[in-house]
Amino acid sequence: MCLRLPLARFANHGENCYNEKRKRKKWRQADTVMEQLSFEHMLDIIIQTLNRLDVRLTGHGERVAFGMLHLLEQDPRFPYEEVCKITLTSLLHDIGSFQHTTNIEDLLWLEQADGFSHARYGYAFLKHFSPFPGYAPIVRFHHSTRQQIQDSMLDVRLQWVAGCLQVLDSVDLYRINHPRSTASALQDFLKQLSPARYDPMAVEAVSQLLERPDYFQPLLQGQYHDALLHHLCQMVLTPREQEALLQTLVSSIDFRSHYTALHCAIMVHASDLLASLCGLDASACQSLHIGAMLHDLGKISIPTSILESSGKLHGKDWDIMRSHVTVTEEILTGRVSDEVLQIAIRHHETLDGKGYPRGLTAEQLTLPQRIVAVADIVSALSEERSYKAAFPLNEVLRILDDLCCQGKLCPFVVGILKRERWLVYDAIRRASAEASARYEQIYAEYFAL
Repeated sequence: MCLRLPLARFANHGENCYNEKRKRKKWRQADTVMEQLSFEHMLDIIIQTLNRLDVRLTGHGERVAFGMLHLLEQDPRFPYEEVCKITLTSLLHDIGSFQHTTNIEDLLWLEQADGFSHARYGYAFLKHFSPFPGYAPIVRFHHSTRQQIQDSMLDVRLQWVAGCLQVLDSVDLYRINHPRSTASALQDFLKQLSPARYDPMAVEAVSQLLERPDYFQPLLQGQYHDALLHHLCQMVLTPREQEALLQTLVSSIDFRSHYTALHCAIMVHASDLLASLCGLDASACQSLHIGAMLHDLGKISIPTSILESSGKLHGKDWDIMRSHVTVTEEILTGRVSDEVLQIAIRHHETLDGKGYPRGLTAEQLTLPQRIVAVADIVSALSEERSYKAAFPLNEVLRILDDLCCQGKLCPFVVGILKRERWLVYDAIRRASAEASARYEQIYAEYFAL
């Protein structure tokens, strides 16, 4: 799958990443940015977003991770830090289902087709985004046969983990389809699992797990969320690893469609640069960065058929698209500061009061919120979309001028952008090239599996 991205075309051959100086600057920024978002709240944001893909899968990743935690925490082969990393990877085991080609119905009804596409894609994605890429293979094999796992290059310990992930996943999907299942019914289900597909040792381990009250009662009563968060919060992650984890979530949503694959990367880079050029202090820049990263989380609930619509949206489809802001607000409320929340959910508001979702006016929109609104439009205009080609820089600037004249965008922010257009354009170009290269690499590996 190839992206046709005019911004990336101008990058020098092999220039897919920032130089070392820029990398160091980016890392220093991560060290301070993540001070505004607690690890617990970040994990909760990830969980809440995962739960928005399909209402029928609500809590699925959490329950599988909860089971993995209980299986490993008393196993002397796995240090506690490793237990947490594997548990977090298990939480994300279905992140490949964000891919637009995934058939959720097949997933729900345990269609055991060899090499489930979402498992292969999830592996390739986590390999490149997760702060713990060494555990990505367990995701790749969670729908594979026992023999495929044994023939893999995984060490024996991770083969066993992959087998357990497969069993835990199947048990929970069975519970989703049979919500009144008792412990006895689940044990009967386990007995029916084919030893040709499932590792008997993993099946036995899960069978014993179902007999443990400390596991099954919280699972049965829906009390696994807080317990899982408590354990995962014991992990010690660097700010860089935390930002990488957050980027994993954000990019998984952007990568649902190749038309939006670059959106957040471009938007965040443009927002960061404009914030600095507009004279925002360090704290405001940090809040803006996080708000920009999280602004489109709600698109997880938007069907790709709408994201990739070839024409202008109308009626019900337009209402569904607009709802992504409301979903973002629901995910973030209580988990980020109000400043970050408002930055994230006001990127479609306009100064004339004709934006959405609340129709706010100029007096109600702060400078950081205005910056993100401009950066969002710059990103949309600079990317190829299903209904348009990417616009060159001069056309982007002309459209921004028109929107200013219509009273929709902040003249101050647009003026700064025009004055420093080559600096902004260079930042966008670099972000586009880096995101494009990563996207194409992930899909190349996915199709090669």
